Amino acid sequence: LKFPPDSRWGNFPGFLVGWRASEEDFWQNSLGFINYFKLRASYGKLGMDPGNPFQYQNKYQLTKGMTFGTGKVVETVVQQAGVANPNITWETQTTYNIGFDSQFLNNLISLTGEFFYSKREDILAPRDASVPGFTGLALPDENIAEVDNRGFELEAGYHKDVNNDLRIDLTGNIAYNHNEVVFMDEPERAVPWQQRTGHPYGATLLFNSIGIFKDQAAVDAYPSWAGAQPGDVIYEDVSGDGQINNDDRILLDKTDAPEIFYGVSLDLTWKNWNLTVLAQGQGEYQRLNIADGRRGEAGNYMQWEFDGRWTPENTDASVARAYNRADLYWSFANGGNRSTYHYDNMAYCRLKNAVLTYNIPSTYVQKVGLSRAS
Repeated sequence: LKFPPDSRWGNFPGFLVGWRASEEDFWQNSLGFINYFKLRASYGKLGMDPGNPFQYQNKYQLTKGMTFGTGKVVETVVQQAGVANPNITWETQTTYNIGFDSQFLNNLISLTGEFFYSKREDILAPRDASVPGFTGLALPDENIAEVDNRGFELEAGYHKDVNNDLRIDLTGNIAYNHNEVVFMDEPERAVPWQQRTGHPYGATLLFNSIGIFKDQAAVDAYPSWAGAQPGDVIYEDVSGDGQINNDDRILLDKTDAPEIFYGVSLDLTWKNWNLTVLAQGQGEYQRLNIADGRRGEAGNYMQWEFDGRWTPENTDASVARAYNRADLYWSFANGGNRSTYHYDNMAYCRLKNAVLTYNIPSTYVQKVGLSRAS
């Protein structure tokens, strides 16, 4: 019920082809050290139906607010709840993929790769540029936006029987995924660095935090928000005009999802001993380090806001002075002036598990009715 009757069906084809090149005579004669190689490619188109149902129909709602006669009686009235879009249709995503699987030197080394390009089109979005908000017109979303997405995945492994007692299996992988807005009906910005087109989807508009004012001399030496004091957050003067205003906000790109994921695993066997290790991580990902603006008299402080914060005795701090709710321009509760100060890089690499086991020889465990124990 999200589309008009004549648009409810879509055709979204896809196909996959593969070629096992290592089976060919020319490969075995010239590239025999690559004992397995398979090349594959795919194309696929998907249809998506996000958004609310019945956007193709005009909607009406009951409300109050009309006064008639001298008795000041408020009557129930019917008003239009929104403008219909009779042409609403599927959002589409077209993906092109090419990849390979390979093994070298009699399976000593393995290498797998995937490279992809995805174009998402007909995304439902408002016409913010053609019909700006100050007109008072509430137009429906239309299938007009476009986002590109591209990346790769690689996995490499080393597999070796060193001798009759020792075997090593070491595997690593990395995945990269980058998207950017190709088109949205975006109004022209006062400064070019705030234009969302060309930036990743979900980029956040913020002031750029570059430190903490050490003392009054530091406040006087750099452009600042009105009323700034020692211990306050320094906002970068991006425009270079000697003052801090909305033109100094920047788009923080990596706030939607990490672009890089990676991992490594080790499986080491020696006689009856086995060691399994798995580590995993992600690249830069900026995320809010606070979610509640109730501070000071209205609530509690986070530990990171307390330890090492600026005080008259600790002026070289990297954490701003204490604040009470929204009384300072840079506080989290003062949402219109938020900055990168309240965002942290969530990149990490962690050891997920490390397991050491010993397999008890079967001659012992069979005596108690077990086939295997470790």
